[in-house]
Amino acid sequence: MSALQKARIQQSPAKPQKTMSIGVVLEILNAEFPDVTVSKIRFLESEGLITPQRTSSGYRRFVQADVDRLRYILTTQRDNYLPLKVIREQLEAMDSGAVTPILKTADAQPMISPEKFRAPAITRLTDSDVALQAGVEESFVVELAKAGIIKPDASGFFTVDDVRVASTAASLGEFGFDLRHLKSLVNAANRQASLISQAVVPVARAKNADAKQRAAEMSQQITAHVASLHAVLVKNAVRDQIGY
Repeated sequence: MSALQKARIQQSPAKPQKTMSIGVVLEILNAEFPDVTVSKIRFLESEGLITPQRTSSGYRRFVQADVDRLRYILTTQRDNYLPLKVIREQLEAMDSGAVTPILKTADAQPMISPEKFRAPAITRLTDSDVALQAGVEESFVVELAKAGIIKPDASGFFTVDDVRVASTAASLGEFGFDLRHLKSLVNAANRQASLISQAVVPVARAKNADAKQRAAEMSQQITAHVASLHAVLVKNAVRDQIGY
């Protein structure tokens, strides 16, 4: 039985279901979705996507159908990067007994995977580690750091994202891109980040328990679309300039 089918199942009230705490649900989901947190689950509840039971003391109790529903939501976000509004529409269609769930239209599909916009895994890479993993000289990593193209943390360590930047920068170097060109790309990225921040910061500062989670969801979604749009605009501009 698929996750979609499971999400529609309504258990008979005459047959008590086994319930579980939010901690148990988190443990189950973390095996497949390691970035999921208790705050994320609570946020999805506040958005009306899941409705766990409540004990007389106010504690959340989940049944298997809730876990299946959460798995469907998280899978859809991860693989298709749909806005919560669209996911809610899909769930409502399934809840109403629709045979076919609402599918995402082709023109709404981001070009760049949302996986690339998650914070990098916490790592402690030295400049030597970055050079080794990126296949570049250590001196090149030092130059990138001095130019502000990659930035170590307060302890002087780098992340896997810095490895990707160093590797890509080296590849661009083969086409004549030097540090000056790379700095212009960084400046363009900072300008785009400022635009995104203008939209997200007010949401993050809202005085409610879900503010940070809501802001995180919003920033990832906007970033994906901005990056995808930027890629299309750059491609079209290059085609216009070189005439093909």
